[in-house]
Amino acid sequence: MRRAVRIGGTFAVAATLVLLSGCAMNDGAPKDAQVEISRAKALTQRAELAAVWLLPKSDVKNIKQLSKGTFLRCSDGHQWSGNTRAMLSDGVDGATAQKQLAVAAEKRGDDVSEDTVLNGDKRYSITTGQGVLLLVTVWDEGRAIEVNCASPCFDLPSDFDKPRTF
Repeated sequence: MRRAVRIGGTFAVAATLVLLSGCAMNDGAPKDAQVEISRAKALTQRAELAAVWLLPKSDVKNIKQLSKGTFLRCSDGHQWSGNTRAMLSDGVDGATAQKQLAVAAEKRGDDVSEDTVLNGDKRYSITTGQGVLLLVTVWDEGRAIEVNCASPCFDLPSDFDKPRTF
């Protein structure tokens, strides 16, 4: 009978350890949400600038990248979304610059597709090798190229209170 108690006790200890280890398992969400968001933001902002730098340097008068963005929902969690605008040099046609950027992105290996927005203008959708989505449109009556973006999806802890902007 003592042997049965010992086996039962051993089983109970083992079962308790298995259950406790299950409680301690990571649910896939990062431990530090701020770090995860910062990574997504940095990756996405680098992709925005890299896209604008595909244009000839002489075609771009200045670049304005928003310092903060917002969050979008996606199938696997969240995306960080931002914006960069490249003001074009005098005499540079916005539609031509937009097409040049799309062609150069495709040559570097990005996935590029074209569609039409509500006002009839073209928009290029570029997905980089890192999974960043860039939407490239002509803005300001052809004097600027706008790059709206979204990071790859990332997970945040369910109890994390997302700020409105980051």
